[in-house]
Amino acid sequence: MTTTVADRAGATGTAPSAGGGWGAPPRADQSAGAATGVALVGAVVTTVNNFGLLFLVAHVGAVLAGLFFSATALVIVLGNSAGLGTMTGLVYFMPVARAAEPGPNPRGLVKVALGPVVVAGLLGGGLLLVAAPVVGNAIAGSRGDELAQMLRVLSPAVPAWALTMSALGATRGLGSMVPTVAVQQVGRPMGQLVGVGTVLLTTEHPPPWLVAAGWSVPVVAGAVAAVVILWREGGLVGSGPSPVPGSEFWSYTRPRSFATALQIALERLDVVLVSALAGPAVAGIYSALSRYITAGNFLVFSIGQACGPGLRRTLGGGDPTAGRRLLQQATGWMVLIVWPYLLAVATKPDTFLGLANPEFAGHGAALTVLALCMLVCSAVGPADLALLMLGRSRASLAAVALALTIDLTLAWLLIPRFGLMGAAVAWGLAVMAQNLTAATLVRRTSGTVSFGRPALVAAAGAVGAVVPIGLSTPDTFTGLLVAAAVAGPLYVLWAARWRRLLGLSSIGRR
Repeated sequence: MTTTVADRAGATGTAPSAGGGWGAPPRADQSAGAATGVALVGAVVTTVNNFGLLFLVAHVGAVLAGLFFSATALVIVLGNSAGLGTMTGLVYFMPVARAAEPGPNPRGLVKVALGPVVVAGLLGGGLLLVAAPVVGNAIAGSRGDELAQMLRVLSPAVPAWALTMSALGATRGLGSMVPTVAVQQVGRPMGQLVGVGTVLLTTEHPPPWLVAAGWSVPVVAGAVAAVVILWREGGLVGSGPSPVPGSEFWSYTRPRSFATALQIALERLDVVLVSALAGPAVAGIYSALSRYITAGNFLVFSIGQACGPGLRRTLGGGDPTAGRRLLQQATGWMVLIVWPYLLAVATKPDTFLGLANPEFAGHGAALTVLALCMLVCSAVGPADLALLMLGRSRASLAAVALALTIDLTLAWLLIPRFGLMGAAVAWGLAVMAQNLTAATLVRRTSGTVSFGRPALVAAAGAVGAVVPIGLSTPDTFTGLLVAAAVAGPLYVLWAARWRRLLGLSSIGRR
């Protein structure tokens, strides 16, 4: 079997001295508990901002919501794709760069990764700029000109998004979750909420392109901030060639680049598909549905990001016992945080939709389907991330490709006939297929199962506290308040009773 640089480096930390370059020496790693605590704070802030953005845009009308969320979905798909999977590759290989001889050389690794990202981002933004009229007509029909204007304004956000994701991946590889939270989860979302809110609240009939500008400018500002923070965190320390050969880095990262593109397409293109197959107004309603699920998914993703370096050091570094313990702990945290919210959404779907726009109420069945599918996915835990930290980037790509194929096929068949429900079923089955496939591959590779006692205890508490009161109260705002008042204290007591098993004392501890 071929031994790679990553295999030889294992889970080593930083070397004691820095060798040239710019910026401060790399700092010591955060523990998984500390990183998770920071990530959860950022996830809550992002969720609040995303809901604020949803409510602002949705209250203007379903058509504007459909155009706006379709346009921003395309930017996010292109931006993440242009990241070429380097956000994961940098987390995976940064321990090698930090342990390099004669001194740490993160700079060499960062140069290997970020150059192609900048080129890909500029190409993606240019493509969006040139193809805006064609894309607008294909997706929005009679409103194609408005969508095209939005896409032109949003085109600079594509390279900015890609650069931000890669630079923040490098800072996570350097051992800190704080930059990701500060830029990606707090600064950029708050800037977008302020930007879009200013346009909508100060202009009676704002042109769609101006709304897009309010969203785009903070993305560009976030890219500048991410690069500056990477420098300050020690990401440009070192000199000479990369301690990880480019061929080895891209051999691991290239499959992840395809998987990242497919993954973000799976997460975001459903809104675009609904717009193309059913019109912008229906897409506007579906965007509200999916935003409620995205909130839960983002909490799951944040916990996974926080645990990534720890899984790399354990699962990928030859300590399977510690890796299994961390993976099951992370899955327990996901269930503990996300299940109460998803169960509330599943039992009170029309109430949540009515909060976005009273006209959207009545489509709650589709939201319930999405919430139930996400329950399954969160119970699987960060299986895809664990697969990546085991070095199985090609297996991860296969799982994502399978999911996207299922989503596109079922969407094409079901949306024209069943509308929102068809889109919900297609996406829900696809993401469950991806997560269950990844979990199966992790088990076959390492013998590790993500769903253990922490997740089981958290799930039992969530179901017992939320479901009975959720089903026995009406699907109204008053019913939601009553359910929250009863279920909330019960769930807190349950979590306190099992706090040691659930690992709550380690969240936020360095």
